[in-house]
Amino acid sequence: MNFLSLNIRGVGEDEKVNWVRRLKVHHRVTFVGLQETQISDYSSINVNGCWNSNEFDFDGVGSNERSNGLISIWDTRCFQKNEAIKNQHFLIIIGKCKTIEGNLNMVNVYGPQSLADKKKLWDKLIRIKMKSQEADLKEFNMGGERFTFMSRADAKLRKLYRFMVCSSYLNSFPLSAVTAHPRELSDHSPITLQSAIIDFGLIPFKLFNSWLLREGFDQIVNDAWNRFMGFGTPDAYLAAKLRFLKSSIKKWRKEESQKEMKNLSDTKFLVKDLEKLAEVRPLIALEWTVDGEENTKFFHDFINGKNRRNYLHGLMINGRWTTKVNLIKEEVLRFYEKKFSEDYVSRPKFINSLFKTISMMDAIRIESPFSLEEVKAAI
Repeated sequence: MNFLSLNIRGVGEDEKVNWVRRLKVHHRVTFVGLQETQISDYSSINVNGCWNSNEFDFDGVGSNERSNGLISIWDTRCFQKNEAIKNQHFLIIIGKCKTIEGNLNMVNVYGPQSLADKKKLWDKLIRIKMKSQEADLKEFNMGGERFTFMSRADAKLRKLYRFMVCSSYLNSFPLSAVTAHPRELSDHSPITLQSAIIDFGLIPFKLFNSWLLREGFDQIVNDAWNRFMGFGTPDAYLAAKLRFLKSSIKKWRKEESQKEMKNLSDTKFLVKDLEKLAEVRPLIALEWTVDGEENTKFFHDFINGKNRRNYLHGLMINGRWTTKVNLIKEEVLRFYEKKFSEDYVSRPKFINSLFKTISMMDAIRIESPFSLEEVKAAI
């Protein structure tokens, strides 16, 4: 699912309704949360104008004297509401999503101004969340605009808005991204949370160091290298030979993966038998088993977090945030071409008979190919 959050500062104008619709269509949003609708009867809002189809549902909280006011709109093809919890400052929609197991709780929040009221609001939200699971919320690194609000009074920029999610959501969508978009008809920036992954094409081939120690790997490489037959210029011949070697390694890895999956399946059956045995008599290492499960969750969250930080969701190119794959690839190529190029056409040469030299045998030894033992020792 993709989410949009926007402090609209009044949704009664047609221009702002069309703005929400454009954002929804452009970012393929399936859930929209609007704050400060400034309309007491939320059912009178032109929700149909904010959506580009008839397959939607909505719920809201009326405003109080042209302040506050919340409304949430969602695609019924992706999400079905079961329950709603309403407050003057928040709207919680609880339901089922097709791509997530269990309930999905989406909270649309417009916080009060004073610190004391803010603390009361968050304490109330935490108590509600604690009824179903731990209040473990995480924030994303935001791309796009650096700030989400510009004050009309003093023209100061602030970062007020953000998405916060639980660890269960991160485990389901570890590469989600939050982006702040330019302000148009409000002094607040719309922000989106997108769970869809940008497709940069085929994943580059990776060779893991552990494969070098696998039985049979050396033989696969030697056979593929000696068995190859090709023609063409030396560089084309070498490229074709490396492609042939890569295909042989991928084929070997696929066969090894099938063996590993079989071993894993056999191990799971063995664990199941041990669990049945544990039902009859207690296991000595029960505490270790519990700690092991907790450690597994910790490392799983750690790996997902690392992948999320390293994933390239977009780039700021010439002052504009872009997520287009072709533009990102071109910018990355230009960046590294500039990094690995030099302005000097010719370098000075050091020619002096007084310089110390090495013997012919040492020179030959330097240029000799590395042995397999030296490679493994260096790795």
